[in-house]
Amino acid sequence: MTDRKYSMKMEKQFKSKRAGTLLAAIVLLIGIVTVSIQYFNFVSQTVYHESVSHLTEIFHQSNSALNELVNKNLTYLHMWSEYLQNTSSESEIRDCIDNAQKETEFSNFYFLSAEGKYQTVAGETGYLGLQGNIEDQITQKKDIIMNATLPGKPQLLVFACPEVSGTYQGFAYDAIAVAYNNSDIVKVLDIAAFDGNTSSYVIQSDGRVMINHAVNGQKDVYNFLAFLREHSDLSEEDVLALAKKFQQENSGAMLVNLDGKKYYLIYEAAEIMNWTLLGIVPADVVNASMNNLQFKTMFIIGGIVFSVAVIIIIIILKENRLRLKRKDTEILYRDELFQKLSMNVDDIFLMIDAKTSKVDYVSPNVEKLLGITVEEVQKDIRILEKLHPKDSEGEKSNYLENLLADEQREQDFEYIHQKSKERRWFHIIAMGSNVEGKKKCILVMSDRTADKKMNQALSEAVRAAETANRAKSTFLSNMSHDIRTPMNAIIGFTTLAVSNIKNQEKVQDYLSKILSSSNHLLSLINDILDMSRIESGKMHLEETEVNLSDLLHDLKTIIGGQIHAKQLELYMDVMDVTDEDVYCDKTRLNQVLLNLLSNAIKFTPAGGTVSVRLKQYQGTDKERSLYEIRVKDTGIGMSPEFARKIFDPFERERTSTVSKTQGTGLGMAITRNIVDMMGGTIGIQTKQGKGTEFIVRLPLRIQSGHRHVEKIAELEGLKALVVDDDFNTCDSVTKMLIKVGMRSEWTLSGKEAILRARQSMEMGDAFHAYIIDWRLPDMNGIEVTRRIRSLGDDTPIIILTAYDWSEIEEEAKDAGVTAFCSKPMFMSDLRETLMTALGEKQDEIHDGVFPSVSSEFKNKHILLVEDNELNREIALEILTNCGFCIDTAENGVEAVEKVKNSTEEMYDLVLMDIQMPVMDGYEATRQIRAIDNSALSRVPIIAMTANAFSEDKQTAISVGMNGHVAKPIDINVLLPMILKYMK
Repeated sequence: MTDRKYSMKMEKQFKSKRAGTLLAAIVLLIGIVTVSIQYFNFVSQTVYHESVSHLTEIFHQSNSALNELVNKNLTYLHMWSEYLQNTSSESEIRDCIDNAQKETEFSNFYFLSAEGKYQTVAGETGYLGLQGNIEDQITQKKDIIMNATLPGKPQLLVFACPEVSGTYQGFAYDAIAVAYNNSDIVKVLDIAAFDGNTSSYVIQSDGRVMINHAVNGQKDVYNFLAFLREHSDLSEEDVLALAKKFQQENSGAMLVNLDGKKYYLIYEAAEIMNWTLLGIVPADVVNASMNNLQFKTMFIIGGIVFSVAVIIIIIILKENRLRLKRKDTEILYRDELFQKLSMNVDDIFLMIDAKTSKVDYVSPNVEKLLGITVEEVQKDIRILEKLHPKDSEGEKSNYLENLLADEQREQDFEYIHQKSKERRWFHIIAMGSNVEGKKKCILVMSDRTADKKMNQALSEAVRAAETANRAKSTFLSNMSHDIRTPMNAIIGFTTLAVSNIKNQEKVQDYLSKILSSSNHLLSLINDILDMSRIESGKMHLEETEVNLSDLLHDLKTIIGGQIHAKQLELYMDVMDVTDEDVYCDKTRLNQVLLNLLSNAIKFTPAGGTVSVRLKQYQGTDKERSLYEIRVKDTGIGMSPEFARKIFDPFERERTSTVSKTQGTGLGMAITRNIVDMMGGTIGIQTKQGKGTEFIVRLPLRIQSGHRHVEKIAELEGLKALVVDDDFNTCDSVTKMLIKVGMRSEWTLSGKEAILRARQSMEMGDAFHAYIIDWRLPDMNGIEVTRRIRSLGDDTPIIILTAYDWSEIEEEAKDAGVTAFCSKPMFMSDLRETLMTALGEKQDEIHDGVFPSVSSEFKNKHILLVEDNELNREIALEILTNCGFCIDTAENGVEAVEKVKNSTEEMYDLVLMDIQMPVMDGYEATRQIRAIDNSALSRVPIIAMTANAFSEDKQTAISVGMNGHVAKPIDINVLLPMILKYMK
């Protein structure tokens, strides 16, 4: 590439040298031509003056000869007139005239009358056709010279003398005259020079030709001025000016063009009769000899000038060669320097012809910065337009159009690197310039990709900082309703427990619900503390064993207070769920459902309905199934525009209704994030004023080891009736009954249920179980139960409801209801309810919050290290109730001392807080592990701390702890951990 560029550069330099030499030669040639033209003009002027002078001399001689002829004939006529006056003898007169004719060679002698009649010596008479009136001149006794014509004879020139008058042979004459043939007269004007190419004329002042001596076949000329008007290039003004000169008897010479050929016109006034002698000679004939001399002279001078020019050119070329060699070296150095610089800078340089768009130069780093070769750019500059991304704007306009010289334009463009496919940003400076008279466009394309990315990074950093600052003030507000929901349940059920303190069954139920809400509140607090990881996409899922029935029932408990407070109806059911034990992140799934339900409750007015439906689809993978959860409400709905962006952070619909509802708009964004991480999808169906339905689909792994035995032997073959106004519930419960071995029928009406009960009893195939919905459209479930009991049927009747049945429980039992089952009904719920109704279910071994005292915990000593007195009291009470022997320490130093001073069998385990005064738990653990007594240094240590992040767990393990339990204490998590690591 470099060699090719250098050879191209050298070729350009050679062309430059050749152009310089050619320019010098042209200048020299112009000088030679200029000198030659000046010399030619000088010679031409000289030739002209010499020719005119020569012709003037020749014609002056002719003029003198003409004057001599005229004077001679007039003198003879005067002499003869005098002789005739003195002689009367006709014979003497004839002899005298004959002798004169021989001497002067005139053609005829005439006796003329004033009327123009004549008589010759021989007696011939006639009329002499003189071209003019001679009567006045005869009267005035003036000599006469005129042309005359006789029939059948050539033109004559007549000389007449009126001095004598008389009679000859009876003819009265007033003058005597001699006549010459025109051809005889022209002999006097015949100019021997110029090889007979000279035409001569004698004209009068008005242009009439008296004597015509035309040569080389020229036409007869009767009026020379008219001849010039017709055949010359003289204008009318020129002809009139020439006529005036004839009248003024001037002499002169000029060049005139006759029928496309140049002639010298020489004129000189004759001394007689106002005549003018004219001569016309071809210019090339006159200048022939002078032109030959001129050519030889110019040839010699040209040779001398050419020789001098060659010498000068050789000197110039030699000097130019040296100068160009120095310039070539400088250019080579400059080019090499520019090549190296351009390969190490992020600027592309181009020079483009403004007229043809041809690329005159492109720097070689174009391939590095744009991924296209120099040849591709030189072939077609429009290749740059093809590098623009399809989604870019404003790159279509021709920013080079009408760019003026010395004008500068700047513009930013985005290009795609053709090899790496990377987006790159360029700042382009376009400058107009004139180079050797040609308009050029110079482009400097500066790669600003690094600056762009840096600015983007800075902008993202600024946005991140702004988001972080905004999150500090908005996130807690956003999570407010999520936190208040379980808090409402805790406070509400605590109030109920206090008011029903003597009813152990109710208090136990309330406390279990408080515990469930507390656990959910803890999960929300963990989410708040872990928000930075959620926003940055670093949130991790923790799969645990989850029972979907427990999850939905717990969810129902949590939101029950809100449902009741807003006077809404909550409806939950399941369809085709055969695998309710799955693996998933319970906290995150609970968070998703609670977000959806909380929004449904929030945006549904009093009297509305909120429903949750869970359905299982069998997947292609035996270990996984697809679960669909539909959360539907009859609330205010949302606009299609907002529905498209509901999952964007901080988005809230701005309507008069929604604006009154608090929230930050983060809930749905977090929900979608969790669903995406679980590998599922979330969709929405909504209509403004009608309500909204969210559809969540999650692929969940099934707990194959927790499946119950399908059929119940005690119920196999027995018949059951399902009564519910919802077809899907009837269908789902019927399928579950069939799976446990029962024969099942269903109906949507309470009245039809009573009819079927009567018919079955009459046919001897009575139902062995009734599952009846509490709220039926024609009559409620209690009334249906009462009427079935009136038939004498004591079959177990189970009331299925999605609502709290505590208010109707006493009435229902009086009507004959055997048991209650809460919607949604899972297989486990159905089995348990049926077994309870049939009296097959055994009582729980232990119903308390705390597990029963294990024999493994008795007489086991634990060192509890906790600086907070309240936390220490709670932990002490819990552990003591479990059967442990507890010793306490308030900081790390005290804990280390107690371990060092203990016996080998004194402590079975240490529960270590982390953040404590004097010495934290990490340092205390390090010092315990450093004790020389291995029996003491190996004591199991479990971190029991509010530092609950995964990195806190890793730190605890790294300093030598055996396990990690997060506060607040979950006894169901703590006890298995203690049992695992205890001696």
